[in-house]
Amino acid sequence: MSAPIGALFFSFIMAGMQNIREGLTGNLTKIIVIAIIITFVGSIGWAGFFSQGNANIIAKIGSKQITSTDLSFEAASQQFLLNQRFPDQQIEDEVLMEISIESLIRKFGILDFIENNDLNLTDSFVFKELAKDDQFQENGKFSKQNFDAYARSNGFIPQDYLNRIKQDLVLDFWKQSLIKSSFLSEEEVQESLVLAEQERDITFIKIPATNFIKEVETSENILLGFYNENISEYVTKKKTRVNYLSLSLEDLKSSIEINDSDIEEEYQRYADDFDTTERKSVSHIMLNIDSDRNKGDAIKVLETTKSRLSAGESFSALVLEISEDEGTKDSGGSLGVTDGTLLPAEFEEALSSMNEGEVYGPIELNSSVHLIKLTQKKIPAPKSIEEMRGEIEESLITESALDNYGALLDKSSDLVFSMGSIDAIAEVLNLEIKDSGLFSLNEVNQDLNAAPILEIIFDTNLDNNLIELIETSDQTAIVFERSEFQDEKEIDFNSIKEKVSQDYQSMVTKRIANDFVNETLADLNEGQDLNSLASNSDFKLETYKGLKRDSSLLTSEAIASIFNLPRSKAGNAYGSSIAKNGDYIVYRLDSVENKGTEMDAETKKGFSDYLTDQRTLSEYSELLFTIQENLEVTRTN
Repeated sequence: MSAPIGALFFSFIMAGMQNIREGLTGNLTKIIVIAIIITFVGSIGWAGFFSQGNANIIAKIGSKQITSTDLSFEAASQQFLLNQRFPDQQIEDEVLMEISIESLIRKFGILDFIENNDLNLTDSFVFKELAKDDQFQENGKFSKQNFDAYARSNGFIPQDYLNRIKQDLVLDFWKQSLIKSSFLSEEEVQESLVLAEQERDITFIKIPATNFIKEVETSENILLGFYNENISEYVTKKKTRVNYLSLSLEDLKSSIEINDSDIEEEYQRYADDFDTTERKSVSHIMLNIDSDRNKGDAIKVLETTKSRLSAGESFSALVLEISEDEGTKDSGGSLGVTDGTLLPAEFEEALSSMNEGEVYGPIELNSSVHLIKLTQKKIPAPKSIEEMRGEIEESLITESALDNYGALLDKSSDLVFSMGSIDAIAEVLNLEIKDSGLFSLNEVNQDLNAAPILEIIFDTNLDNNLIELIETSDQTAIVFERSEFQDEKEIDFNSIKEKVSQDYQSMVTKRIANDFVNETLADLNEGQDLNSLASNSDFKLETYKGLKRDSSLLTSEAIASIFNLPRSKAGNAYGSSIAKNGDYIVYRLDSVENKGTEMDAETKKGFSDYLTDQRTLSEYSELLFTIQENLEVTRTN
């Protein structure tokens, strides 16, 4: 990279911060905070895995230390994520710990890098975001006492929990900034478009899979041996049957009514607590300080730029001409909106005394120099009660339903332990019993598709009619009992002999065909002519002209293989693949032609967006690799 990694990092951050800052009036940060809380609560069993006093140090990453408390929290998060992605898999503790430690090393490496670039979040900012969650409020305002009590009730020291939230917010902001900073030039898009529209001609022979079946011997003893070697493939599936009750927050909402006085009271609280802090829209022109330009040179360029602005030149035009923040060029250098806390302190100090439309600078930061423009000032005002009525009503309904749902869970839990019949529980709760019918693991319905439930109802050693209550999410739970269970068992050989024969023939045929194709490719690469090979083997020689990447003539794997053959070896490059019907294809690349193409603006934008997504992923991976390559990691446990 031509610019220092610190300068690139700042460019990435500033480019993406526009969208992040707009989230101040939206839901981005609230979603991040709530997601952290949900993950934490969903896996809190890990909180007791480690001692909570003076945490042991697991590893050192640069200036940062990973403690047993960090590992406890990370294990909880990883367990939650793994359960969501692989609900039917049991992860051993040792494996989970290793995954968690490696994840923390990556995470703390990034955090160390961010901290070294003087980017951080204050406690006050995090508290402001936490205040968006009702459970951390008291009288409509953030309550540190409620936050501390919540953390302690779930097994964590409050400061540890706060630090975790700060870390995750910083990391999410960082990731978002990277995503928003990637771009492609018009030339790059056009070059990619030419490659996408490239056409290739091939000559090929098709080798039917049936040609090799006659070579497969299928005696009784061979098939019986294959059956015994693969007995795990010839068993019936476990099946179970469940009677259950569904407890749902959504079901409770339909029975709740909110009156006008409640809405008016809630609106008044909203109006009283509304944040009227002045918002400022800011744009900038940035120059990097690197090996090609020192700070003094950058300041001189921006002083000249400032003079040109004073002479009447357009700020947006000069952004395009001068700014090296590629991610904000198309938006006139816009950094979005700040409430006085979000931009670097040097920016915020200057903005505090600037007038709308004024340009200030140059401002010196660690690895860059900036001109900033205050494009707009705005003091937000609360919405009217009519505008807020629907939102308030929904919020009050949800709040009441949450209270009712909590009471329903408590009552259901007591009944599960005190009553031995799901019919009796259903009668007390006035709920309908559902019968799942007999089903296997891959036929489970949505209500029962949760790892803790499946683990119980498919347990070979469990007695039927044992009643359990499992919370499947923060808004749903299931009371259930297993009424029937059929364990897996081996299927008699004679009853599936035909399937065993088919499986065996398929396996051996593929092996023989692969050997033949590999030998054929070796002969071709050593100089044998494809035409003579086709004649000698009695195969038909065929051609595909103008084959494109989106062709449906061959499988996607075959198309990818053909387009991976080097253009420079056209006429002497060979490959093989399997056709859609299972036949084998051996082909020669004959020619390559680039085709000019025209796209309408909308289609071209979609293509450019796709390429940008791929570029973002590549840049993100490259930056992570660069950070990790420069990490100093010491594992102490």
